[in-house]
Amino acid sequence: MHGFHDKFRIDIDTSDCKSIIAGFDVKLNDTWYYRDLTFESGKIYGIVSEYQQGCEYLSYLLGGRVAFENVKMYCNGNPICQNDLADVSWNMEPNGERYGKKIVRKSIESSLQKSDIGMEFETIAEKFRLSPERYDRKYIHLSGERWRAACAYGFAQGKKIFFAPYEPSRFYYCMCSSSLLIALRALTSSGALVILPTGSDDFIKHIADEVVYLNRDYDIESLKDFYSEQSGENWIK
Repeated sequence: MHGFHDKFRIDIDTSDCKSIIAGFDVKLNDTWYYRDLTFESGKIYGIVSEYQQGCEYLSYLLGGRVAFENVKMYCNGNPICQNDLADVSWNMEPNGERYGKKIVRKSIESSLQKSDIGMEFETIAEKFRLSPERYDRKYIHLSGERWRAACAYGFAQGKKIFFAPYEPSRFYYCMCSSSLLIALRALTSSGALVILPTGSDDFIKHIADEVVYLNRDYDIESLKDFYSEQSGENWIK
């Protein structure tokens, strides 16, 4: 798995990125302002920015869903490509994913037969707090349990990076009320990396091991000068 073993570190090197506006992807409707960053396995990262200001882009970049363009990425110092990340990553939100229409128990049991994890379905179900009455449902038909079930499925496949789309703080609060944090800690204790993009640190700072802030700095002084030049007056209050 390209160095994604028990412990790994992902470094993002943006030294070759020349544009002022940074990573952009129409499908995500999100823009990331290039910046060198490091992520370590065994941790939950809260990625915080205003909506459409990069947190979802970075999450999908680490999930192998976004082309690197001029970004260089490394795992434990070794160069990696988009496909390397895609092979070891898992989207915790089943809506929109091909696995979303699979049956929880059947899909996990099938993955366990192909993996060397050495666990039974019942062990994983307990580890991720899955409800017996929902074992035979599709992932997309679950509500507060769908991320826990998705984590269990990714875990059964040996995935190493668990990423997500943008969600507001209230979403994470409600999901943690449904034992999501137990599932996330099950992942990090196994050596996985978890990425949670959101618009505020109001709640995420209470569950993440580290919080990365992406909101850009605004050049207020230049903007003031622009308005003074255009209007002949001081900055509009």
